[in-house]
Amino acid sequence: MIRLVDVWKDYSYGKVTALKGITLDFREKIFYMIIGPSGSGKSTLLNIITGVDTPSKGKVIVDNTEISSLPEGRRRKFRLRNFGIVFQYHYLVPYLTALENVMLPLRFLGYKSSEAKKIALNALEMVNAKHLCYKYPVEMSAGEMQRVAIARAIAPKPKYIVADEPTAALDWNNKIRIWSLFRRLKEELSITIISVTHEINFTKYADVLIELRDGEIHDIKNVYTENSEK
Repeated sequence: MIRLVDVWKDYSYGKVTALKGITLDFREKIFYMIIGPSGSGKSTLLNIITGVDTPSKGKVIVDNTEISSLPEGRRRKFRLRNFGIVFQYHYLVPYLTALENVMLPLRFLGYKSSEAKKIALNALEMVNAKHLCYKYPVEMSAGEMQRVAIARAIAPKPKYIVADEPTAALDWNNKIRIWSLFRRLKEELSITIISVTHEINFTKYADVLIELRDGEIHDIKNVYTENSEK
């Protein structure tokens, strides 16, 4: 479980408050979507959850570890082992093939090359991108690159996937493919997914919808049903 306790985040020496007393639990094996207008604190909240940033006040506890109090180096290692992160843009390394990109976090974690390759191929297969394994990013479409980025995120078998506007740069059909993929991975891998989006049309893929306004929780509701994708 991820638990935020009275989390505040100030920028520019307190002149801008991005988060205002957020207390929130993220339970295991649930697909969460965070929505809200621009400037409501969505991306800041993701950065706080993953330990990319630290709160000005409050606690962030992930599986009984208070990551908000860890030194930066330990937070980085904790994040690599526990979180798979997907960004709006894929951030694939351009001079590496799809397979090599997916192997990258595994190598950082100390996997031998042969084992990392086997795991990476399996991850690419899970996102229907195994046929891309020897292609470079320049040879892929935007949707293909994002699927490879998702494979990279799931390859180390993290407990949590965090995605920040993962379909904002994609066309309509690829948006549907990626959100459907997240939904399927949540079911097949029994992982927790926490995603930020401004695309209200796709919130039906989530289990729980969290709405932020001006750095505060405005609403939380259950949204998913078995017929949501139809």
